[in-house]
Amino acid sequence: MNRFSIYLLALGAFVSGTAEFVVSGILEIISKDFQVPISLAGQLVTIYSLSYALGALGLVMLTAKFERKKVLLYSMVTFIAGSMIAFFSSHFGLLMFSRIVLAMSGGLYIVIATNYAARLAPPAKQGNAMATVITGFTVSLILGVPVGTLVAAYMDWRYIYLMLAAVTLIVLLLLARFIPRLEGEKPIPLKHQLLFIRDRRLISGFLTTVCWILGYTMVFAYIAPLLSAFAGFSIEMVSISLLTLGVFALIGSRFGGYAVDKWGPVRTISISLSIHAMALFLLTFTVTSTIGVLLTLMIWGAAAWTTTPAKQFYFISLKPQTPEIVLSFNTALMNIGMTLGAGLGGLVTEYSSVLHLSWIGGVMELAALAAISYSFRSNNKGA
Repeated sequence: MNRFSIYLLALGAFVSGTAEFVVSGILEIISKDFQVPISLAGQLVTIYSLSYALGALGLVMLTAKFERKKVLLYSMVTFIAGSMIAFFSSHFGLLMFSRIVLAMSGGLYIVIATNYAARLAPPAKQGNAMATVITGFTVSLILGVPVGTLVAAYMDWRYIYLMLAAVTLIVLLLLARFIPRLEGEKPIPLKHQLLFIRDRRLISGFLTTVCWILGYTMVFAYIAPLLSAFAGFSIEMVSISLLTLGVFALIGSRFGGYAVDKWGPVRTISISLSIHAMALFLLTFTVTSTIGVLLTLMIWGAAAWTTTPAKQFYFISLKPQTPEIVLSFNTALMNIGMTLGAGLGGLVTEYSSVLHLSWIGGVMELAALAAISYSFRSNNKGA
């Protein structure tokens, strides 16, 4: 297995993830800098999610026939351009435009990089290789966002994007040197693509993705007010809790790759979703206990991100001839699910209690389990 190249792909995923999530940590700074309401600044997150979905789906489909190494490298060049636009942004509209460029190029990169990693690994290690790229993305939550926020505390926040551009350029040059060429997929007419997504195994699998990330995001997006209101956590304790969740998410994403290679996707996904649902139901009762909260967050983070590499491996196994198109649909729907989760979570918080988010999230995970179980049964029947 070409481990060095796979680690480079993971580093690129780390940069992409940092560009996406770091805004959450510096939102108030951006709001004051451009003198815009915090609610308007928050749309930087929304526009990124929607543009990411478009890049992961539309651009992947448009470039499917082209040699993959070139597309991967061009996506990184575009990402560098987006970072420099953000660095030189003098007004809010320009920063918003940079988010669109970063998201679309980042979405394209992640899909190609994940498939590239699988192709660089032997069959018995493909799940592990995909998990490595996903881990790079996950680490951005643990390391990239806190470091970026720290940078913004001591210098202009725009320098975060200059640093991201510099790291991306280094990764670009190394990937250009070390990864092999990879031919594009045979072009599939749009009519046939629409037929292929009618596959009930995929439809139910994609529904799993939406329910899974919706349930996760509903709780994650409002975890700070939940912990401060019911656990009495200070901002320092909330930070420790998020770090705990992030570390175990990292462990889960690595374990997911190992588990799918050893036990297969059916067992790995079924168990991880079940534990995920249990953890969210449990959080409703443990939220008033410091130790209980931390233990629940550990279980939640590990279970939630164990699902990801196993699910992607399963999707590729369903359509091995067109892996990138399948992954692009999954990635696009994941971002749509995140947008829906944050929106629905806001409605629950406004009209009810933030405490209800945890058990509602658990119900969504059970829906995800039901959907993937249907997909597994359909697959066994040869549908």
